[in-house]
Amino acid sequence: MTSLQFPPLWKAFDPAWYRQEYKTVLGDALSLSDADLKAWYEDQGAFSGHSPNRYFDEEWYRRNCSEALTEIAANRCRSGFEHYCRSGFKTQSPHYLFSERYYTSRSPDISLANLEKNGFANGYDHFLRSGDKEHRSGHLYFNPEIYIRNRPENPELAHLSPFIHLLHVDKSMPDTVQLSSQFDPAWYRITHPEAVQAVEYGYTPNLLYQFLADFTPDGF
Repeated sequence: MTSLQFPPLWKAFDPAWYRQEYKTVLGDALSLSDADLKAWYEDQGAFSGHSPNRYFDEEWYRRNCSEALTEIAANRCRSGFEHYCRSGFKTQSPHYLFSERYYTSRSPDISLANLEKNGFANGYDHFLRSGDKEHRSGHLYFNPEIYIRNRPENPELAHLSPFIHLLHVDKSMPDTVQLSSQFDPAWYRITHPEAVQAVEYGYTPNLLYQFLADFTPDGF
């Protein structure tokens, strides 16, 4: 196998992001050094369902990868992230708006053979480092051009590529900003009050997430 160009962005623990994301539950762990916080995540946070960085959604992965749940239940993995790093990265979706199968099947230049030849761990690695900057889509329900057209202006984030930009804004943005022609959040809000309630109660981050979780996500 060709050596990787760089470690995949999805593989690194991000201590600054982690502190902000889980500040309400970390307690004394908030004051740990970056190295100690990583060790705390590996010892406690991972098993509890925490994500290690903004690129990998632990809750989504556990919800949609039955093999990972089986491995966790059998104490063969501590988290979905561990399963993804071991083998799931080849086929599984690490985020609700990225599908490995969808991305690698759309263009010949990102075939599995070409990814390996050019030093990428998988399609998601290529997408985060290159494809997103080229405004490629990693999911049927995320169209970068539509997102750019509809998103609010934020000069501090203007330099970011579309998907990376989305990962830096509030998780509720898909409730008000249309990300593709496939899903209209305004219409969905009116027609699916139970989904609105799930978001309001904190069971799911936004309406699109709820829709994809209910609508056979393995199909993407």
